[in-house]
Amino acid sequence: MPCMPHELIAWKILVRLPTKSLLRLRCVCKAWRDIISGADPSFSQAHLYHLHQQVKKPYSLLIAPRIKSQSDMEDPRDTRRPWADMKVTSPGLYLWEESQNDIATLLFDISSFPAEGAATRHGLAHCDGLVFLPAEDTVRVLNPATRQIRVLPWSPNSVAPRRCPQGEGHQAFGFGRDHRSNAYKVARFFHRETRGMHGLGMEVFTFGKDQCWRETAVQPPYPFVAGLTATFFKGSLIWTIDHYSPMYDYSHLDDAANMPCFVRFNLEDESFSVMTGPPWYEGADYLDTNFAEVNGKLAMPHPGPNSELVEIWMCDDVEGDNPPRWHQRHVLDYPFSMRLIATFGDEIVYQDTVDYLWRRTRKGEKAIARMNVLRYYNPDIGTLAEYSWRTVKSFDVIFYVPTLVRI
Repeated sequence: MPCMPHELIAWKILVRLPTKSLLRLRCVCKAWRDIISGADPSFSQAHLYHLHQQVKKPYSLLIAPRIKSQSDMEDPRDTRRPWADMKVTSPGLYLWEESQNDIATLLFDISSFPAEGAATRHGLAHCDGLVFLPAEDTVRVLNPATRQIRVLPWSPNSVAPRRCPQGEGHQAFGFGRDHRSNAYKVARFFHRETRGMHGLGMEVFTFGKDQCWRETAVQPPYPFVAGLTATFFKGSLIWTIDHYSPMYDYSHLDDAANMPCFVRFNLEDESFSVMTGPPWYEGADYLDTNFAEVNGKLAMPHPGPNSELVEIWMCDDVEGDNPPRWHQRHVLDYPFSMRLIATFGDEIVYQDTVDYLWRRTRKGEKAIARMNVLRYYNPDIGTLAEYSWRTVKSFDVIFYVPTLVRI
């Protein structure tokens, strides 16, 4: 019986296998290694397409503990130390799946990355298996599955202006894919030394095209909340407008208190558009703003009127010129603030302020993990670690799907 051609095997069989299995199959032969490792980038895109088409997607969570510096752990009750002086670092990105029960496994070691200021650190983001790790002076994108990492070029706009208040950031990042070109882009909002309308800037780095950062033809219409990573949704990055930035001069605005809520940055044509929020949204609410994609819709939580419930407001029409239509779709019986993370089918996964991960099903809410009592396993050296309240400042959690996408 004749053997099947390598190309037929690749495009009919291999392209449908899980990423973990494909990475193991690289050692079968040179032809498979070249296909799986990205000699032909169309294979990784076809594999990504099949992942998106699966009814039951292999989603999991990545947990990044933010460890306090040694001086901050010596006496956590010492309130004399300024918040701006606290440093945090992360030992790695840990993969957690419900089947692992109370253990998260180290997927990518980032312990060598420099410590960040606790008051100026930036949130992580995920797009198509790529994890985005921005910092005030260095921007990294990595694929934990394939072990690829890319450090973006330095930019003079990463340096804070002299007028930037001590301990406060001056920039905000976003990461996503341009659906027209399939190129991945990083965008950086920043404040210039000048004030007013001309003191805002945006620059973009396109993988596979740019060798350095380039500024957009049009500047942002409003200042964004520094340190708050944009939400990638349907080909655009969505930032929250900062209504009270000490870096911005609002004197030219007729009514600064009634500024819009969000700005949408289209990654295809790199244009800006203003986006309104839910009817309850006011400028002061930006501190609690948290977007997430829930079953193809943009979702935002909001404390209920009696503070015993959390409402989930959703919209799916952010691309047009008309204001998006927000509707209340879910009410969670949960009395605390929360951060939406992801959806797994009909389940909503979210994080509370006490390091718990929760899951909402049709039967109600259920705690699925407490991150400061999880055991964190390092398979390279076979050790288990625990990150308690004394050592950890916080936990960053993002949903994750392993892919072969190259950077």
